[in-house]
Amino acid sequence: MTVLDLRALATAVFGSGANARTELTSWDAAIRGGLSTTRRVGVVSLSPGAGTSTVAHQLVRAVAARRSEPVLAVDVSSGAPGLAERLGAGSVPPDDTRASARTTAEALSGLEVRDGVVALRPRDADDAVGAWLGEAAPIARFFDVSVTDFGARHPLVDLAACAALCDVVCLVGDARRSPAEHARSVMDAIAGLPESPSVVLTLVDHAREGDGVARALATGSDHPVVAVPFDAGLAAGGDARRSATQLAVVQLAAALVAAGGSAARARAATGRTA
Repeated sequence: MTVLDLRALATAVFGSGANARTELTSWDAAIRGGLSTTRRVGVVSLSPGAGTSTVAHQLVRAVAARRSEPVLAVDVSSGAPGLAERLGAGSVPPDDTRASARTTAEALSGLEVRDGVVALRPRDADDAVGAWLGEAAPIARFFDVSVTDFGARHPLVDLAACAALCDVVCLVGDARRSPAEHARSVMDAIAGLPESPSVVLTLVDHAREGDGVARALATGSDHPVVAVPFDAGLAAGGDARRSATQLAVVQLAAALVAAGGSAARARAATGRTA
């Protein structure tokens, strides 16, 4: 993925406003900036078809294009195609070297670095939490940023358990009012978990109705809300074709990297590895 020309993108979306270019530059810097500890980003939705794997894929590519070290992309989703398939990676069996890794080279055992991304799809991902703890937890500390595609998770089953593994949760929902409000209704519960993950709500405009609902939910919200416009390129499983979509992905990536700081520092202070 080519790093976006921020000046050209700002002009295409906003016109020539200096403030818009400043905002874009700020988002780009947030993604590129040094991190005091690792960032574990989990992408999850409340129902299938919300766009979880698509959002995770775009996030991984946006972050990898802006950071010098590889991004770990973990796929424990049950949907198809998931994040790993979108990255052109297959499932891998357990590896004793990875499981007891003490160096980055050991963490990469049996895995491939491709375009700044290391994709990990556990062979047995039926138990998302167990798969993550068994396969991703031993190596995540060797990557500045990891992005996990958890797919759709039910609030009464395993949503909390998946969220507890993350420094920041990217909760993906449909931008229409009813599903968007449903997603919003669980945000405080996620943030209130003992692990205190941050939460960013991402609303995808599948119905092409605009970002009105997202703007309404963002008003007075304690959590960031990012609208991702409909994009025929993403709908077809490919690249974004609209400047507005590219802009939204940069904004979202910056929000997630920044929002995960407090939870990551708390995890580091307590010595928690999972």
